[in-house]
Amino acid sequence: MNIYFRTYWFTWAFLVVAAALTGVASLKEAFFGGLFASLVSALLAKPFEKAGPRFAPLLGATAGTLWVVAMFFRIRWFGYADDYAMAQWTLGTDISVHAAGFAGAALMTALCVRNQFPKALLGGFLLAAAMTVLPYGFIAWVDHRVAGPVEVVLLVSADVPAGEGPTRRPGAVAVSFNPAEMAFLKQRLLVVEGPGGDEVLDNQGRRFWPLWRRRLVYPGNPGGPVRTVLLILPSGLTAPETWTFPVDYAPEGMAMAFLDSQQRVSVAGVARLNPSVELEVSLLVKMKGEALHYQALQIQTTRRSPVGDFYARILTPGLSAEFPPPLLEANAKEKPVEKPRANRPNFGPVSDPAKK
Repeated sequence: MNIYFRTYWFTWAFLVVAAALTGVASLKEAFFGGLFASLVSALLAKPFEKAGPRFAPLLGATAGTLWVVAMFFRIRWFGYADDYAMAQWTLGTDISVHAAGFAGAALMTALCVRNQFPKALLGGFLLAAAMTVLPYGFIAWVDHRVAGPVEVVLLVSADVPAGEGPTRRPGAVAVSFNPAEMAFLKQRLLVVEGPGGDEVLDNQGRRFWPLWRRRLVYPGNPGGPVRTVLLILPSGLTAPETWTFPVDYAPEGMAMAFLDSQQRVSVAGVARLNPSVELEVSLLVKMKGEALHYQALQIQTTRRSPVGDFYARILTPGLSAEFPPPLLEANAKEKPVEKPRANRPNFGPVSDPAKK
């Protein structure tokens, strides 16, 4: 009976400690989830003994991997969408931790047949630690290169007279460039300070202003290096468009994408593109009266790891794609409506009662 207890508690303790160190799950989830996972490991104690030190770790690692895959499909079929997205994000680390915990427990159980318990415990712990550190290090490196946030700054044009800036919605704060973005833009375009804030002029003399700034974050990985994409959307597009382009290869790189009609896009300012991280930008156009207006802009972020497509695609809700139409000028005063003066009714001459 001691063999079942030892296998169970080794697996459970390792899963809880590994979850706390890797951040793959909260301590509460690791505590209760590890209770059921360790039960599977304990039920395999006798097969671990019979397999011996050479094949027991392989049997344990296989059992741990199958357990994670079974829990993944349970969340996919019966769980919530947010839980499924988080399960996709942590699938690699989950497999690494559970395979290591099961393999370490299997080796410890097999070594207990011919060795004392402290020596068997040390052997199982060293194997489990090595099987966790190496895959988790690789996964962390891939996440650092691929799954970091992408910050998008949208620059749009507006039909305003020279010397004036675009109209903004009430309460909206003008977006400004940070020093790194300002230096990046000045190397390629003309940037001036105008009445509407920071103003960018391209080679054709068109004027662009930053409309909004959005940070696209992958669920479960809000930190890490941030890539920056300066998105330049021209005016005059008459049909819905979709553009797909990769971002800079450097995790903290910066790129500038010029969008054009017929799904043409030009990415500038990068030495090397990263095909593992792509942005898909979709523009919706709507007819208002006799004029076309940009209805909304959607951005979908696609991330791919070197060993497979394990990252979920993240789609933003509809974002504004143009400045609001210009309102009446503040200096223009409405002419007051002249009301007709009320005339007193005339009842004829009034007789003096003293003369009567």
